[in-house]
Order: sequence, then structure tokens, then C-alpha cells
Amino acid sequence: MHDNMHSPIIQEESMKFNTFCLIALMLLMGSYLAAYQVHLEAPDFALQQQNKNVLIQAGEPMLPYYPVNVLLPFGLDAAEVQVQLSNPVLQSGRMEFPMARNQQPVSLPGADTTVPNREVYESDSFWPGKDYDYLGTQMQRGYNIAILNIYPYKYNPISKELITYTDISITIEGSRNDQLKSLQANMLRSDAKAISELKQMIVNPENIGSYSQSSLWRTHSPKSRLIDLSQPKSMIVITANHAAGWWDEYVAWRCAKGVSTAVYTTNEIYAAYTGEDNAAKVRAFIQDAYQSWSNSATPLEYVILGGDDELVPERGAYGRVGGTIDTRMPTDIYFSNLDGNWNANQNLIYGEPNDQVDMLPEVHIGRFPAETAAEFANMFRKTMHYVENDTYSNNISIMFGENLNNNPLTWGGDYKDEVVLCIPDDYDFYTMYQRDGTYGSIEVWNAINNGANVMNHMGHANENVLMGQGSSSIGRLENTEYGFLYTQGCYPAAFDQRTSGANGEGESVGEHFVTAAGGVFAFIGNTRYGWYMPGSTEGPSQFFDREYFIGLYEDTDTTLGEALTYSRVHNLNASLQWDVMRWCYYQIVLFGDPSIVAKRADHTMPLLSLESYYFSDIEGDNDGSINPGEILRFYPTIKNAEGWGGAENVTVTLTGLPEGSVMVNDNYVIPYLASGETSPEDLFLSFQLPQSMSYGEFHINLTIDAQHPQTHLSIGTRTFTASFAATLIDNRFPWDCLHSSTSSPIVYDFDSDEQLEILYQDVFGEVYLLQNNAEQFGGFNFDENHNLMRSSAFGDVNSDGTPDLVFAGRAGELTASTLEGDIIFSYDSDSPFLFTPVLADLDADGSYEAIGVSLDGKVHALKGDGSLLPGFPVDLGSPNASEIAAADLDGDGFYEIIVGTINGMLHVIDHQGNPRAGFPVNLEGAVKGAPLVLENNRIAVGAERKMVLLEPNGEIVFSKNLSSVCNIGAVAGDFDLDGVNDLVFTTINGMLYLIDQEGNDFSGFPVNVGASFTSPPLIADLTGDNYPDILIQNYMSSVYAYDRQGNMLPGFPFQTVYNGNTPGTLADLDGDGWMKLVCGYSTGVVVINLRIPMRNKMPWTVYRGRLLRQGSVSSTGYVSNSDHTIPPLQTTLAQNYPNPFNPSTTISFSLAKRDKVALNIYNLRGQLVNRLMARELDAGTHSLVFDGTDSSGRPLASGMYFYRLQTSEGSLTKRMLLIK
Repeated sequence: MHDNMHSPIIQEESMKFNTFCLIALMLLMGSYLAAYQVHLEAPDFALQQQNKNVLIQAGEPMLPYYPVNVLLPFGLDAAEVQVQLSNPVLQSGRMEFPMARNQQPVSLPGADTTVPNREVYESDSFWPGKDYDYLGTQMQRGYNIAILNIYPYKYNPISKELITYTDISITIEGSRNDQLKSLQANMLRSDAKAISELKQMIVNPENIGSYSQSSLWRTHSPKSRLIDLSQPKSMIVITANHAAGWWDEYVAWRCAKGVSTAVYTTNEIYAAYTGEDNAAKVRAFIQDAYQSWSNSATPLEYVILGGDDELVPERGAYGRVGGTIDTRMPTDIYFSNLDGNWNANQNLIYGEPNDQVDMLPEVHIGRFPAETAAEFANMFRKTMHYVENDTYSNNISIMFGENLNNNPLTWGGDYKDEVVLCIPDDYDFYTMYQRDGTYGSIEVWNAINNGANVMNHMGHANENVLMGQGSSSIGRLENTEYGFLYTQGCYPAAFDQRTSGANGEGESVGEHFVTAAGGVFAFIGNTRYGWYMPGSTEGPSQFFDREYFIGLYEDTDTTLGEALTYSRVHNLNASLQWDVMRWCYYQIVLFGDPSIVAKRADHTMPLLSLESYYFSDIEGDNDGSINPGEILRFYPTIKNAEGWGGAENVTVTLTGLPEGSVMVNDNYVIPYLASGETSPEDLFLSFQLPQSMSYGEFHINLTIDAQHPQTHLSIGTRTFTASFAATLIDNRFPWDCLHSSTSSPIVYDFDSDEQLEILYQDVFGEVYLLQNNAEQFGGFNFDENHNLMRSSAFGDVNSDGTPDLVFAGRAGELTASTLEGDIIFSYDSDSPFLFTPVLADLDADGSYEAIGVSLDGKVHALKGDGSLLPGFPVDLGSPNASEIAAADLDGDGFYEIIVGTINGMLHVIDHQGNPRAGFPVNLEGAVKGAPLVLENNRIAVGAERKMVLLEPNGEIVFSKNLSSVCNIGAVAGDFDLDGVNDLVFTTINGMLYLIDQEGNDFSGFPVNVGASFTSPPLIADLTGDNYPDILIQNYMSSVYAYDRQGNMLPGFPFQTVYNGNTPGTLADLDGDGWMKLVCGYSTGVVVINLRIPMRNKMPWTVYRGRLLRQGSVSSTGYVSNSDHTIPPLQTTLAQNYPNPFNPSTTISFSLAKRDKVALNIYNLRGQLVNRLMARELDAGTHSLVFDGTDSSGRPLASGMYFYRLQTSEGSLTKRMLLIK
């Protein structure tokens, strides 16, 4: 506790009192004339500076002053007050005092325009010239108190000198008034608690004895049958008739805690009491209850207004600060300050300065601003939890501070740094300051959601938003530890419908904080503007904030309501002096129970947190990426904070898993975690994701609990969020380079290590070679900028037995290079190349020619030495608008070149540069869909909004109208297994087509994918049903997969954000039997783990069918065997499906050759439980169903099992989970 924060008016040891009464025993009109004197010693100037009682009149020095409250003798009605200062002492040294600035609303910052008061700053005299201000009398609980502000410190702003008057003499003259005595006696509380609170605010506690005979003047008796003198209550609750029953449990609980409580309804109050409105009737009832029980052993101390203003009325009061006026500022002290009038001039504007307002509370007041049973239940539950549970949050205090002004620069964090000094040091303090870069709405939400006891805020707010939180974000809070929040912001507690009801929200943000399931159990804030001083921390709202926490922790059992009363009492003098202080005095409200004691920190309490975490798929495919169906291990690092107590039996559990997930290892317990220690590294929780889950970001909850080392009770659960991405993206990718690209990555074993690698080429022609783990292991660049627009071809150009790279670009060069970067040839066409070159053996000499079409419409065919093939170039008269194709259309061993042009002509050129008979054919639309040569040598092309199929002789088979332009070209696959390939293609409006060679749509097609495509589809059996499926990527590289009936496959689409997609390749990149999609995007390569085993039926897996880029079915090699299958490259074992399973699951595997195989099931101890297969099988894909039984046919127990494939090459093992 910081003693130097206490006001000197309660530090009696620093004062010397010499008090006496001069009573004239002259009877005059029923009153006795009397005079009363008090002698004081002014507080030490340095101490008074620390106590922050300073003058705040704008334009004048912020000089300390001395607020004095004098308890008048019982029955003395003060008429005149005089103060004399004596014994001046000149302080040594020159002094400077900052100038008070114009106060501003916290949420309406503006440039400071305060100008110095010339009468003060240009006067060579000591200021202030007056010695005191007498502010009238106020009564608290029957004790009549004279309020004065005394100015014993005088400052000369010219000479910078300060004089301190050390002696103060106060003379109060008046008369003893029998009517006043009766009023005082009826209000008087003389119990120890009331006397203790009184002593905190007066300078002459020895005068309390003059009230010892006050009971002789007591005349009060209850005004209604609602008041039972035989059953006085410490606390009363006033609520609506329909809500009374909701309070039963809570009231019983408060009574059990020693706070005798009763509920009264507004219906019965309105019927029993009179007043100008319902609020006045409620106040009359509280007055009656207070007076009736004030002399009992159980005086009324607390009042709860049990409902929002729709249930329990509010009173609006008058406030004015300069030109800012509010005539209906909600103030609940109307119901706690029980003597005085509040409307003396009868104009129904309450609380005006001349309205004889009672400023001192008789009772401590709070409001439950709830309306529904659920809202009340939330407030009851949170309050009861706070009181009943000693948990880690006891020790946590958080300060929130925003930027208040930039001219002059003013930080809420500076304000909070002062408040921290008013709170005991044994709390664990956290600051979230905009000044320090630690403040943000998400961070605030997380801090509240993690649990804290004491929270304090200085910053902007309104009815709807506080600290970046509104009703929506507050409603999402899931915290199970509830503290209280004090804020100086504007309007957060505006519970009246005049403000919060008019904006559509209905309730203020402070109401949401307490009535929501999460949030806080109590809230202290402003119903209107909070006020601050720019460039200074001497703001009006700050004065109340500081005193609240001083009062809260002055005694060990101070309640929230008592602290708010303390704050008001210790700002009373200033509030009677300055309008802005009076404004704040009225408007601060407590949402919550005023009888609740703030919990102190517990030094033996542990504080457990999630320090870090990671996920592992070691029990899945162990590729580092999290995929549907995998078993994940979650490794959290739990830390017990340094300086906190030890934690016993720390339990860690997971909740909030994706729907359909199954826990494998659902919790663990750490027997003991000492202060500063972290959990063992090998502890983990595990769970299996559902096979059918979607992709994306997932958040799960980690809950930590432990036992207190002394009480062995729960320290309170803390819940942390952990996140993971269920993704198809290989965790080693993407790989990025410095330059953009529009080409398709080439997948090939470049270093002859029997592992596939990736070649990526950027727009400048620079080549990058990547391992399958995305590590670059080679590459080369060229002296010239080739400005590549499309992909490269790949094949043996120079007949040396190794493949070469062929590319062409806008620079007009058609180039061939070895994989070491050596130029084989570079042919200059004098015109740009916009499309991918093709490699084909045009002249049947056993070597590939490089073919390209330049922008001037010429076809170039180059031999391996870079020389033109005879008959070339061929001028088509129009440039091409798509990729070209090459195929042996007539079976003579010589390849033909197929080119579509912008003018709508489809050309077929033979190896000598001559047009093939029947060509060119006018398709009456630019050929933007690249030609595709089918297995029967038919040619499919997209001509504007048509798909056209032609015989090899140029005869049109069909011309199918489309919904939009086909701008990429078709690919081929046999989707109905009739031995004839079908066509798959897209249009620029996002439609996906599947048609047969008669132009008929397959059932379910076309499909409106609703995406923009820049790459053609790929075709493979993705489901294992032996039918081809369609895989396609949009411009953002998101993946879509459809079956032959137009149905989206489960788990798709998979959304990504890698814009600028370039054509992909399906390959077993890692040699593990799993299909991966390797594609490019605007600046690199991304690999997508499709989580699908490589299968035999994969008819179109590479851009343009093959790396030669010929665009023909024959070039793929897919029809080279009668089964229309591609034998697997290696033996693989697929993950069983479904997994987890009950009662059966399918196990699939592929054999690279005919082999003898065994497939067995083992338990976790390695014991053989079932032999599924032991025989010789042909190369290819095989599968069988495991029914979850052992070798005797008995059902196996739930749990983890292994299945192992044994071949002549070795064994492959995977895990599966049986759940019953």
C-alpha cells in the first residue's frame, strides 16, 4: 500500500487540534446562538503536493490547496464561517507550477486553447488573494459538516516564490436549531462502521461526542408496512414484480455471507409511497428504510437497484461544464444520498447547484442493469463465482491506456501509471498501453478472456464501444474468471434509453460487460462524458479514479460500493468548487453488488500459462502438414510463472476440436510444477481429425487447471487457444523467387538420384532447380532477357541422351539449352513468341525438332543444331491465339503441326511446311482454345464461343455452342470407360464442361464453378473407383475436384491465395505413393498434398499431356497398354479409409511388379492379431476390406492397430484406429 497517496484530511497524526466551543446561552426564537472554532496546522507543502489536491481553474497555476471538512456540533446550524491564516513561512528556492488547462471530454479530444490568466501571471503579488472558500454544509448519516477549501499556499508567479501559512483558525457561527436536531437524529447512525467512515473525512473527530444524546430527538417511525422494525436489513434490493423471484438464490447467498438482504418490488413501493414520479417514490422508500433501521444493530448500508431503467427508474440530473450541458444525466446517488431536496426550485430539473442537493451518501449503491432472467442469472453467477473461488485471477491487475490527445500529446498510460500506485504492490501488474505499443482491441479481448481481478482503463469510449469491444465481441467472451473494470471513458455506463436506446444497440457497452455470460462481474464507469486535462494527469475523472482505489485498499475488507463512496467523499470539496468535478461526482455508477469485497492477491497461488505449442503428424504421414484424417500430437509447453506459488496436479485437456474428431490421448497430469518451471517436453495430447473435414484454419481450446498447494482446491481453469491449419499445402512450400513467372514447373529426376525434382523458370528465363523439399540445389541464367510468356518444352534436342530445355519469349528468340545452362541454339525470328514451343520428330529422323509460332504468324521448325527444317518458316497470314499441337495424324511416321489463328483458321502443316489436305478450315472465330489431338487423331479446338471437333481430314464432326469463350483448350479422358476419350474444358465465365465426341454433355455438366481459370484441367482417378475425375485450379491456385457426374469431391474446394496460377503436374513427388499437385504461381512454386494415393488411371497429368507439350493423347503414353493404365512406379501402402473406422475399413496398396505379398494386423505391443493376405499378386493396385476382427473372427477392442505390407523389397507399415 502506498501511504503517500492518502489525503491529509484523514491523516490525523499530521494535524494539531485545539477545539473549543463558545456557546451564548441566550434563547432567541427557539434557537441557541453558538460559535465554534477549530485550530489546524496546514499540511506540509511537499506532502500536499503528493496528495494531488490542486487548483484546476483553467489558465491559473495548479497550486495545492487544503480541503477541510469540519464536523459541526449536534444541532448547530452554521450561519457564518471565517478562516484566518497566520505564521507565514517563505519556502526556499524558486518554484514553478504548471498551468491548468481547459478540461476536455475524453472522447472529444481537441487542440488545447487555454491561455494564461493575465491577472494572475502578470501580477507581482502572492496568489490566490483569498484565503478560503466556504462551500456550505452537507449532512452524512445525520452528521452536519461544514465544507471549506483553504488556501494556505500563496504563490508569486513573477518572483517564483511560495509562502506557506502554517496555522489555520476556523470560526463558525450559527445557532442551535431544534428542527435540525430532529432531522439529524432521524438520520443518525452511530455504529462503529459509520463512525469509522466519518472519521476519514473530517478534521475534528473529537466532536463526534456532541452527538451522543441525539437519540432524544429521534421521532421517525416507518411510513409503510413494508418496513419491519423487527427485521432490519443491511442491504435491500429493489426490482420489478416479475423479477423478484429471480433474486431468491442470490439473496439467500448474501444472507449466508452475513449481509442480511431483502427484496422489495417497485409495484409495492409505488403503492405505498408518494412522490412526483416513480423515482421519487423509490427514493422515499429507501429514506424510510434507512431512517427506520439507522439506530438498529443492523443499519441499512447497501442498496441494489435491481434492474435496468425499464425495471427500476433512473434519475437524470443537471450537469454543466462550460457550454456542455446535460439536464438528464443518470445519477444513482439520487437514491443513496437521502437528505436534501434535489429539486428545491420545483422545475423538475434535478441536481442544479441551487437545488439543495445532498452530496454525501448515506448508503452505498449499485445497480444490476439487467432485464431478462438470463442476464440476471449471469450477474448472479459471476458475482458468486468471484466471491466463492480463490483462483489465479485474484493476483492479476491490468491497466489499459489509450492515446488521449496529440496536441498536446497526452497518454492514458500516464494516467494509469498513477493509479497503479494506489493499488497494493502484491498484485501481478500488466499494462496494455497505446503509448508502449501493447494496446489493441484483440489484445484487450484476450486479456479479459484470460481472466483478471482488477482492471482499469483510460481512453475513448461511447455507448457502444469500450477498449475496442462492443456487444458482439463481449458476447463472444468465454472467460470463467471474472473481475471488475473501472473506466474513465465517455458514456459506457449510459444505461438510460435516452442515449443507448436511441442508437439501435439498446444497452450500453458497460451493461453488456456485466450481463453477458463472460466479461466482468462488476463495472464502474460514466453515464456521460469522462473528463481529462490535456498534457497533464490532473483530470477530473482521474481524481475519482485514484481515490476509488485508495479507498478500496485502505482497509482489507472494503467493498466496491464503499470504495465508490470514499472516492466521492474525498472529491466532495472539489465537486462543490468546480462544475466539471460536480459532473463527474454525479455520473459515476457501479454496475454490481455494492457489498462485494475486492479480493486481495494470494502469494501462494500458482499462475499457469501456455508458453508455446506445436503440432506433430508423426502418427500420420509425418510430412509436417496437417491433413484430414490424420492423428495429431499436440505438444504444449505449460509454464508456472516466476514468483508465484507451486502448482499441484496440473491437468491439461483439449476441447473445441473440429467436429468428428476423436481423442486418442485426451489429458495428462503433471504432479507438481514449481514456480518458474515448465512442463516436460515429451508430454502430449493426441487426437484424430475426421477424414471428411474441410480445410482451413482451426482453433482448439487448451484448458489448464491445478490444485492450490495449501488449500488443495482448484486454482481456476485457464483456457488458451491453439490454432492449426488443415491444409493441402506441403509444409515445405511455397518456394518464392525474386521474379514473376507464367510457366508450368517441370517435374523430373534432374540429378538421377531416383527422386523427382522441380524446375522453375521465371519471366527472364532464369532457371531454378529445387529438391522435393523446396531447397534449391542448382540453376542458371542467361545473358539476355527472354521475357517468357508461357511454359517451356522439355526433351532431348541435341540427341545426347539427356533432356534439354526449349523456350521462347517476347524477345523473339527460340532457345534450346542444356540443364547446365549451355546454349544449344538461339534462333532469332525477328518477332515475339507468345506461346509455348513444342518438341516433335517432324521428319522421322529420330530427333526432336523445336516448333514455335511467332507473332507475325510464321511457323518455325528448327533442327537440333538450330537450323530451319526445309520448307520453314511457314507464313499463316495471321498470328496464333493459343498453344499449338503436334501429332502424326495419318500414321505415316511424320508429325504434323496444328495451329489455330486469330482470324479463325485452323491450319495443319506437314513436316515440309505444306498444308495438309482439307486444311486450313475456317472456324469462324478466333481459335483461343488450344488444339487437342485425340486417340483417333480427331482435333478438338475452342473457337470463340464454340467447341469444334474435326476429323484428321478437316471435316467438322460437331460445332458445339458454349456459354462463353473457351480460352484454354480441352484435355482428354475416357470418363464412361467405353474406350473413347471424352473432352474436358472450361470457359472464361467459370463453366466446366465434360462432353463426348458427339458433342453431348455428360449428365451433371456443365458445372458453374464460379471461378476464373488460367490453366487447363488435369485428369486422374481421385476416388479409387477406376473412373477418371477432374482436377482444376483457379487463378488463385485454389483446387476444385469433380467426378464424372459433376459432383464436387469431398474435401474440395481447397482454397488458397497464391494468385497467378500456372499449369500444374500430378506426380508422386516424394516417392511415397501419394499424389501431389505441383503448380506455379506469380512468384514461385507451391506443392499441394492431395492426400490421394497414386493410381493407375491417370490419363492427363501434365500440361499439354507431356513435357514435349505436343497436346495429343498419343504423347501421354497412356494408351500404350490395353488396360488404359499406367503401372505404378513403386510399391506403396495407402492409408486405410475410413479412419477411424467401425466396424470395417478398406486397405489399398500398389505393386510395382508381380510379387509375393503378406498383409498383417498388429496391436500396439507388436503382437500379430490377424493375417489378411499371403499370396502372389500382379503389379497394379489392390485392396481388401478389414472387418475389425482377429484371426479367430472375434471383434477387436477399440484402440490403435498397425497394418503391415511385406514384399520382396521390404515392408511398409501404417496406423489405424478402431473405435466402438
